[in-house]
Amino acid sequence: MVHVSDLKKQEVKTLKKLIDSYPVVGLVNIQDIKARQLQKIRQDMRDNVLIRASKNTLLAIALKKSKKKLGELTSHLSGGASLICCDMDPFRLNMLLEKSRTPALAKSGDIAPQDIVISAGDTGFPPGPLVGELQRAGVPARIERGSIIVQKDHTFVKAGDVIDEKQAEILRKLGMEPMTVGLALLGVCEDGKLYEPSVLHVDVEGVQSQLGLASQHALSLGVEACITTKDTITLLVQKAERYAASLALEAVYVAKKTLPNILAKAYANAHVLNSLVKGEPTAPAAQPHVKEEVKEEKEEKEGEALEGLGALFG
Repeated sequence: MVHVSDLKKQEVKTLKKLIDSYPVVGLVNIQDIKARQLQKIRQDMRDNVLIRASKNTLLAIALKKSKKKLGELTSHLSGGASLICCDMDPFRLNMLLEKSRTPALAKSGDIAPQDIVISAGDTGFPPGPLVGELQRAGVPARIERGSIIVQKDHTFVKAGDVIDEKQAEILRKLGMEPMTVGLALLGVCEDGKLYEPSVLHVDVEGVQSQLGLASQHALSLGVEACITTKDTITLLVQKAERYAASLALEAVYVAKKTLPNILAKAYANAHVLNSLVKGEPTAPAAQPHVKEEVKEEKEEKEGEALEGLGALFG
């Protein structure tokens, strides 16, 4: 009979209690994260999540013995998997973990998460062995004005390729940090449903853009259908005012606001009629600015009155 230490039994009980105490339970990979950085991540997240590292075998036992029946999650146990528990939904949890990730130097054997591009320009390095290393690595580099210059953008490592030792060394010398270090979800369960990491990423800016566009379309539809809400009422009143002004002009309804436009329309029609009578081209005449003419006439009368007062008082 295999003897199991009391420490292991107690650890399984502790893990099982944690798993049963939280609505959302998952596994995160803490492999290759330095102890100091992991401690800081735990400290930053202590109000939102609980992270507990343990042996994979003990985690598997605790997950299977849990009343939540999370045995399916054990398929994601690998490497530096650790337990993560929280009250937030899996999508918010993944967003929180993504924000906690920080740039890091590349190491030999790392897989490039995206194209690593060495940009054109001055590297800031004086002439030396680095220019030869860059050229041997395929980077179009040369010495110019006492500095190492990269002549054009160069894709140094393609996304998905393994970074070798020489490439990692060059990236380190250039001060480039193409990798990210932080907690990465391996899998997470909520209400007995397993979520893969690939479905948890949310493009926040993209979603906000789509919601903004949907809001604009809904507002346009509401105005077109004359649906009265606090968002459409101002636009509907403005629309009604434009339609009323157009109708009044068409019906030649004389009012304070319509009179200038009616006079302008009459003037334009008279100009066209006059041109037809004289056999001249019927190019549309510039409509008079009725309000400006009235203003000028008023100013002229005021000027005459002032001249009269001046004559009266010598």
